[in-house]
This record gives sequence, C-alpha cells and structure tokens, in this order.
Amino acid sequence: MNGRHSSRIIRSFGFVVVLLLSALSLKADPISPDQEPLALIVFIPIALAILMEAICIWLILRHSRTPRLFILWLLGMHLLTYPLFLGLLWLLYGVHPALAATLGEGAMVLVEGGLIYLMCRFISSRQSSLPVPSISRSLFASLIGNICSAAAFPLLLRVFGLILSVAMPSGLD
Repeated sequence: MNGRHSSRIIRSFGFVVVLLLSALSLKADPISPDQEPLALIVFIPIALAILMEAICIWLILRHSRTPRLFILWLLGMHLLTYPLFLGLLWLLYGVHPALAATLGEGAMVLVEGGLIYLMCRFISSRQSSLPVPSISRSLFASLIGNICSAAAFPLLLRVFGLILSVAMPSGLD
C-alpha cells in the first residue's frame, strides 16, 4: 500500500469521526432528569460490557501486531465512540428503537473497526514480527466484540438490578 493511498484512508476515517463527533452527540443523555438517581448505576453494566468487548477484540487479534496495553487503547477508544453511539441514537429518536440500535451498532462497528486498524497499523511497535491485522480482520473483531457487548449488557443490567433490589429493597419498588 503506497503512502498516498494510506493517507486517503486516514483522511476518510478522520472525516467520518469529525462528522459523527458533532455537537449533536453532546446532546445525547442516556439518563433523563426525571429518572431516579439510582439510574446512574447503569454505568457499571455499560463499563463491564465495554470491557468485555475490549477483551473479545484482544482475543481475536492476539496473534496480530497490536499496540502495547492494547486493552487500554480499546477502552480509551470508547471514550470517543460511546458518545458517538449515543449521538446516533439521539439522531434516530423517531425511528423504531430496535432499528435505531441496530443502525447505531452497525455504524460503531465500522468506526471502531477502522480505529482498531489504524491503532494496530500506526501505534504498534514496528519491531514486532507479527503481521498487522487487515482492515477486514479489524472489522470482524469489532463486529464480534460489539455482539458480545450488546448480548452481555441486558444480562449485566438485570444482575445489577437484582443486586440493588436485594441491597435496597424499599428504594426500588
């Protein structure tokens, strides 16, 4: 791949990231003001689901050249992509919830897969003898990671709901 082609790819991903990181994503708030303060507990299952996603991606790409502390890079990536996901959900407010979540997750698979590819290509050590993962492998890892995360989140939410109902039985009813 020549330098001109790779710079075109970087500019394309940069354009998509800037487009998605607009002021609209800052208006996305998963917790409305009329909800109970205990709704903040939803962030624990979100964090665990994102950690599970990062571990899945790491397991898929473990035989490829990745940056040092790759899981931390993946978690840091979510500081950008999770607000983008919420922004997309906010933009798709009038759409059927299942379709909006599917479109948002699909967009995040593409963005995260591209960011994973760029991380592995440009941030990882050049001394490693392992191959750089291809864009298709990066997208595949992102897809599997997002599927694991999306499947785990409702279960984690239910577990934390049960823990809260046992810990504070009068506060949730």
